[in-house]
Amino acid sequence: MVQNGNLRSMGLLSVVMMGVLLVLSALFYQERMLFLDGPHNLFLLINDGHFHIEERRYGSFITQVLPLLGYRLHLPLSWIMILYSASFNLFFLAAGLLLVFRFKEYNLAILFALYLTLFASATFYWPNNEVHQGTAWLLLVFAINFFIARKKSTSLLAIPLFIVSFSLAIWTHPLIILEAFFLWFYFWIGKTNWPFTRKQSISYTFFLFALAFYKLYLGFHSGYDSTKMENVTGFKISAIKDIFEYRQLHFFLHSCLVNYWIFVLLFASGILAMLRKHKYLLAAITIISAAGYLLLVCITFRDENSNVFYMESEYMPMTVICCTSFVYFVLPFIRKSTGIALLLIIFSIRTGYIIHAAPTFRGRVKVIERINIKMKEKNLTKVVITNLPHDVDSTLLMNWGAPVESIFLSVLKGENPQRTFIFQSPDELKVFNTASKDTLLGCWEKRPAAKMNPHYFHLDTAATYKVVSYPSLME
Repeated sequence: MVQNGNLRSMGLLSVVMMGVLLVLSALFYQERMLFLDGPHNLFLLINDGHFHIEERRYGSFITQVLPLLGYRLHLPLSWIMILYSASFNLFFLAAGLLLVFRFKEYNLAILFALYLTLFASATFYWPNNEVHQGTAWLLLVFAINFFIARKKSTSLLAIPLFIVSFSLAIWTHPLIILEAFFLWFYFWIGKTNWPFTRKQSISYTFFLFALAFYKLYLGFHSGYDSTKMENVTGFKISAIKDIFEYRQLHFFLHSCLVNYWIFVLLFASGILAMLRKHKYLLAAITIISAAGYLLLVCITFRDENSNVFYMESEYMPMTVICCTSFVYFVLPFIRKSTGIALLLIIFSIRTGYIIHAAPTFRGRVKVIERINIKMKEKNLTKVVITNLPHDVDSTLLMNWGAPVESIFLSVLKGENPQRTFIFQSPDELKVFNTASKDTLLGCWEKRPAAKMNPHYFHLDTAATYKVVSYPSLME
């Protein structure tokens, strides 16, 4: 009981950390919601008036409820942007509260707080990767099914709940499959609070495999997910000797020294704790799973090392694999005051890394603002910008979201009609029609002004896009 009380205090601290992240998500809403997927998805929500679910990632609906409600109430765009930015962390906080106060799964709450922080710096400003929502669903799903099993509920309730709940988690992102199988076998083999009978364990494992195979089958036949999976399925075992030459591996190992070093310490402490307790099989499962996951990342993103915000989100599932042992074999066996102090130090340091990453995203907002100012000075409302200098392009990190980012900023500035711009190379311009007056040239679509929500967006339909080089525009 004392051990459980200690974990409860640490679980409460973890929930407080989730609350801190919620506050930061509101404070940095412009940095998050004027960056790529955030404004892109919000633009579709407001103009199409319904949930925007990509790649059958149905669990992402939960973070779209508030912005949809906000637009239907005709709230100002700034409020809707705040709601959307905060909705991710509000869901995470709600999951943490349920884990602590309803299901008493303090370890899972702590693990989730570590998931949200250990690899988070730049990726905090890119919240739209559904793997985070999927991880929240997954931990809740484990808690719910453990709770039902301990209540000795009938199979008529338990089996459908298991299938539906794990389907929701796994469908939210393919990487959740790896997290789900790791936790499933870790808890089962380690008898870590395992509530299922042998018969239930075997039948549920069958269901879990069936769900995973079906999800992978769908992934192989979809656009975005299939391209990632093909990198893995096309990998030849003979090429594994070259893994140490991959830039991705070098980037990860270097980042573990300068950014993610707490993750390394927690991973190592968990392994040592299991070895001291003679949990050799669990230690082996953890090490092999961690190495396997890192190998998948390196194969999929062999030469990627520039977009830290993206790669951090891909690293984050490693927290579930590598830090479960710390949560279950280290924290329960240290003094309450020591555990709380340790988590407080970890969360404080990682919060510092998140705040330290803010200027990068504030810098790209300033680039958009400067372009907006120059367009206003030259009486331009729609511009195709060419010859983007390398330093500006680097500051933007990625520039495909510019059409929506720019019109969002223009709305925030109270401009009517609003200003929007898109970046195009000379080669792209050869097949890009800029003559239309009543169409927004977006990153993935050309949207007629008639299909834009008139309460929020007012496109200049009297002028065509003007093609101008970046140096000329900024003169």
